[in-house]
Amino acid sequence: MILDDWKRLYSSTKTNLPEVAIKGFWDMYDPEGYSLWFCDYKYNDENTVFFVTLNKVGGFLQRMDLAHKYAFGKMLIIGSEAPFKVKGLWLFRGKEIPKFIVDEVYDMELYEWKQVDINDEAQKERVSQMIEDYEPFEGEALLDAKCFK
Repeated sequence: MILDDWKRLYSSTKTNLPEVAIKGFWDMYDPEGYSLWFCDYKYNDENTVFFVTLNKVGGFLQRMDLAHKYAFGKMLIIGSEAPFKVKGLWLFRGKEIPKFIVDEVYDMELYEWKQVDINDEAQKERVSQMIEDYEPFEGEALLDAKCFK
């Protein structure tokens, strides 16, 4: 898998995201060289103001800037009313989350991280929905989606 090729495909796909970009992702994905991770913000009960929640996600993505050559991510803010939930999907180069990211990005500890089991069709479908910004997401309104590429 060449991460820049995936990022280019994702960025250039303006229509038919499921048929083009998501199919392309699964065609490109190399489970030997990359790993997929779900993250859930541990303190969603604090997310009572939308713009503050949005700023938390934006700050996290800014601090992840050092990982551009090693990662692709989607962060979703969901829920029609407070408290809002923050969930994410990350693709990292390697079988684990790179140590330098864990060491340098202090926000990492604010999330519960779970590696995606790509043999589980439900988890694969969740990955596809997160890439697509599928709405409703897990039965709730998708308020915003941010992409790290």
